[in-house]
Amino acid sequence: MSDSPINIKFKNYQPEGETLISSSTEGGREWSRVRGILLTLILVPTFSFAQMQCEEVSEDGKITIEMDIGEMRQPFEEIRQSLPTLEKSSDEEMALIMNSMGDNYYWRHNPIEGGLDAGVLILAHGTNGPNDELLFEDMKPLSETYLTGISFGMSMMTSKHISCGLNDLQALGAETIYVVPLTESPYNTLISQWRYAFGLEENYSYAEIEKISRTNVHFLEPIMDNYYARKIVYDHAIEISSDAFNEIVLLVSHGPINSDDNDSLLKSMANISAYVKQEAGFYDVIPISLQDDAAREVRAKNVEMLREIVATNTIEGRRALIVTNLMSSGIIQARLKDDLAGLEFTFNEKGLVEHPDFVTWISKTVSDLRP
Repeated sequence: MSDSPINIKFKNYQPEGETLISSSTEGGREWSRVRGILLTLILVPTFSFAQMQCEEVSEDGKITIEMDIGEMRQPFEEIRQSLPTLEKSSDEEMALIMNSMGDNYYWRHNPIEGGLDAGVLILAHGTNGPNDELLFEDMKPLSETYLTGISFGMSMMTSKHISCGLNDLQALGAETIYVVPLTESPYNTLISQWRYAFGLEENYSYAEIEKISRTNVHFLEPIMDNYYARKIVYDHAIEISSDAFNEIVLLVSHGPINSDDNDSLLKSMANISAYVKQEAGFYDVIPISLQDDAAREVRAKNVEMLREIVATNTIEGRRALIVTNLMSSGIIQARLKDDLAGLEFTFNEKGLVEHPDFVTWISKTVSDLRP
């Protein structure tokens, strides 16, 4: 494997009329963002890795990456060291957890006739269940303009589902591929692992995995507090609102493990909250990060704060509304309802990707980047 550098170019996307600037510095990396600007990273590697051998795409458009127990055990110790919630888990417990998550896999939308030459590869956490099917349908409108597919899986132990997705889109005729990570911010272990696979992070966030090298691959930054994120959260809050001035909105996020990253996420979420409060006239809109994968006592403290806000506002006569900036609905929302058991609140469980403007965000960003 060569140590030659990766040349990275930057391009921006800014919806009309969005100019508010927010910036912060984290761990020697400077994050400078203009509201609504979408930073993308054009990866032009000057090194090469061996092509991975991929299975043929199945009749339903999938390539599934199956791992035997021997392959799975190899990265267990690295994962235990990376994730506080798993540090005391035995190999047997780890195997059960990994098996419960299902296989990493790639799922292609049927290409339309017309000789499309650009591809969109979406990276998703995945659940190997109905939510994957819902996401597949939600993203289908992109296939009218681009060769599209979704690589499902956290890439904790492999990146092959991503490489095989890139290979497939390239074989279909995609000369340029736009990679869209489905995560609310750059401040979490999921996107750090994906970025590591593409050579954009020095260290893995779960375990060592295969590196991916492609020319003409654009890695989009997450939606963050982009105009479309603010608009989607606003719409989801309005859907469950009846008297905005007498309602408080809690904007809840999965959140990162690291405390500095969490502070940066909360600053971004504060921008979304300010927009929703101003546009709708709510009594208040407060961002809360669960830090769902952090040590148990850290998450418990965040839940306690959330419960206190809901309880206090209920006593003072205000309705508590809960929305999230999670990508999809599912496990985290169910856990959150358990966290708030016994309290009065109204919860819109929809994820950002379920709103049609999420596809609009991807389409406009990719369109702006295309020559």
